[in-house]
Amino acid sequence: MKTLINAASAVALGLTLPMAAQAQAPGEDSAVPDTSCQYDCLIGIMNDHMQALSERNFRRLPLAADVMFTENNVRLPLGQGLWRTVNGVDDNGLVVADETTGHAAWFGAVRENDHSAFYAVRIHVDRGLIDEIETVVHRRTSLPAPFGNPVNMPHFTEFAEVLPEEERRPRERLLAIADSYFDTVELNDGQVFAPFSEDCSRLENGILTTAVREGEQQSAAAIASGCREQFELGIYRINKRIRRDLPLVDVQRGVVVGAGFFDHANEFDRYLLTNGSEMRTALKWPNSITLLEAFRIRDAEIQRIEATFTYVPYFMHNPFWGEAAPMPRFAPHPEICDDPCLSGFATSVANAMVGNQWQDVNWGETVGYSENSVGIRVGESIWRTINAIDESPLVVADEETGKAVWIGRIEEHGQPAWAAFTIAADGYAVGSVDATIPRSNYGPPWAEPVSATDFDVLPANRRTSREHMAARASDFMAAISKNGPAPHGVAVDCEWQVNGMVVGDCRSLFGGPVLTRVEHTRNRELLAIDEERGLAVVKFFEDIPATDGTGYPLTYQVVELYRFEAGEITRVEAFTSELPYGMRPR
Repeated sequence: MKTLINAASAVALGLTLPMAAQAQAPGEDSAVPDTSCQYDCLIGIMNDHMQALSERNFRRLPLAADVMFTENNVRLPLGQGLWRTVNGVDDNGLVVADETTGHAAWFGAVRENDHSAFYAVRIHVDRGLIDEIETVVHRRTSLPAPFGNPVNMPHFTEFAEVLPEEERRPRERLLAIADSYFDTVELNDGQVFAPFSEDCSRLENGILTTAVREGEQQSAAAIASGCREQFELGIYRINKRIRRDLPLVDVQRGVVVGAGFFDHANEFDRYLLTNGSEMRTALKWPNSITLLEAFRIRDAEIQRIEATFTYVPYFMHNPFWGEAAPMPRFAPHPEICDDPCLSGFATSVANAMVGNQWQDVNWGETVGYSENSVGIRVGESIWRTINAIDESPLVVADEETGKAVWIGRIEEHGQPAWAAFTIAADGYAVGSVDATIPRSNYGPPWAEPVSATDFDVLPANRRTSREHMAARASDFMAAISKNGPAPHGVAVDCEWQVNGMVVGDCRSLFGGPVLTRVEHTRNRELLAIDEERGLAVVKFFEDIPATDGTGYPLTYQVVELYRFEAGEITRVEAFTSELPYGMRPR
């Protein structure tokens, strides 16, 4: 006969019964919440973080061994990016915390290489240790975005006020209200899902964007004042998609903090407001902004909003939401797809972009597609903005690498840009497309694209072997970050262009101030070689940490073309796309 022992008897007898699996909530280590760091503790750790940032000394912080740090959605070793360039922190920051989830956030301004920047950060604390640091840094660039006066920037005082009991709402309701704001902004067509107070105000990068400022004519506030009024007009219709997460809720103060992206597909460059007025997009190409945004909700209405945001490549990924899929790789098969086959694939992809005719391309079973190092679906992004392409592009195909590179002019809603498309074959089909798109909006070096350079076939006695071109191309990429003289094999009269603009002769730039700023080149890859025309095309990334006291940290994705004649590099043409610092290829 079996003996039955209940739980109470087991305890009395000193026995242990097996516990049911997954007895706690998914993703949580314990069913008992961590109460080791409550509200004041979280605020204190956040203030310590800001003090450590001002001192450039992250080692003073209580860090988990596996702490994850991002700057503008790029995962970096803690201590890089702004940590190496900051030289001042606003002492008037907005600080909020959520003891239920262990998150805290800070909004304000910093000084970087003696220039102001807007800064927001979210941290997560687990058992007294910081295991997540997510930052958004907005610097003044040539791209159109709000940029206020960061000196003693005023914050809405309501964020720090504890609400009376009758004006509070439960955590779940606060989350729903904040989410309804993003629902309203997404595909903004005049329908308002969010409850706004009559005096609702919004602060973006230090500028009040719901009230008209003196002399202002082009902003949303000049068209309509107030949160609800702007959304009822449909001013923000360009927001095709709002990807977001809401990690922080403070019930006592009615505060919710969200993180995410506004994807501006710019599939149209003009649109009508609900009152019949026409709006035109500031940018003609797909782009995204990444943001941290705080909402103050009182009596179930959004009363105050403060956001810090900056531009990132379209459809960029947040590493805290999971790992992005890598670009598929394909082995070259010259017997299946030779040079003419690869050239044909490159031409077919570029041609199909006009009018978004992606179905005309012979795609493989598993296809990778990326723009400026961000993976996205074929048929979206530039597929919906390009209205014309170069009729005489430069195409370099190489059956030994299984790739072809298309270089030339494109137009997005009539605005010209350079484009470099790298197409890899998967047997008889297109397996991947990697697009690098330099645009004038980022400023010089830049020249209006007319057409790619036409390189003639060289006579036999002026040609260079494949092995020699590959070696010299590798030397050239490596020398960019060595701060030394020009590498061996560069002709005296070699000319260097970047995005169509002549930046100097190839030799004198080495060791000069421009290349001195490059920390290193990485992820170097030989894309294609054409011996008959003396062409070698490579791809690499340049990291510029701005530790020389000028500018701000950034990375360039570079597709670079070398022209060889009689063993020497006689011309260099580079096409660069500015990315957040430290960004990696997909």
